[in-house]
Amino acid sequence: MLQVSDLSKRYLRPRGLQRLFVRAASRNPVNALDGVSFGVAAGEIVGVVGPNGAGKTTLIKVISTLLDPTRGSASVDGFDAAREPREVRARIGLFLADDRGLYWRLSGRGNLEFFGRLSGMTAEEARGRARVAMSLVGLEDVDTLVFGYSSGMRARLNLARALLSDPPLLVLDEPTRSLDPVITAEVHAFLRMQAERGTAVLLASHRMDEVVSLCDRVLLLHRGRMLFEGKPSDVGTSGTPEELASFVVDQASRR
Repeated sequence: MLQVSDLSKRYLRPRGLQRLFVRAASRNPVNALDGVSFGVAAGEIVGVVGPNGAGKTTLIKVISTLLDPTRGSASVDGFDAAREPREVRARIGLFLADDRGLYWRLSGRGNLEFFGRLSGMTAEEARGRARVAMSLVGLEDVDTLVFGYSSGMRARLNLARALLSDPPLLVLDEPTRSLDPVITAEVHAFLRMQAERGTAVLLASHRMDEVVSLCDRVLLLHRGRMLFEGKPSDVGTSGTPEELASFVVDQASRR
């Protein structure tokens, strides 16, 4: 379903007039991704884990057509993310780790119906899909404007938006970051259910314990490079920041 091949993304320092309008955090080129390759099959949950700045969000944005790669490719169901972005967007459900994808002065259902219409659904289709998606994430009885939602409810609504078109691939960037342990467990159970229905899931997280407990396969990114790919049982850590740091250092020393 998803195939990533030799994917690299390099940010160059702005030149000429660009320096007047673009702020750069570094004077040197930054390799956010460096030769990353992997695949995700239908019905599989693959976790991408790494410390802050590892390249996880850049990877998510390239796969979801929000950024073009410098080298390599990402394809969904055979369609290239850079050359065929419309086809790719029609096949993925995207969850980004912020609230900017929602209109706070619409209700949750209103948000989903709005985005459904934007994606080409008829009004009736959008209402039906919004109703189903709200039910899947446990918000079917909530009828308030989004600015009154808790952070956990907004996270679930963002997940409902990702599920709106029943996509064959879910691409999720830290979907449980603002959720309490009970809701996190419910989201994990839901993602496992989606995988059992045949949905491919790519989950980016900075929590080793999350990917170990949920995922079928784990990828470790560090400074844009993939240091490890294997089964969760091969990781052997419960997910504290200290253990993640130790695991990163150990894998880097082996390369």
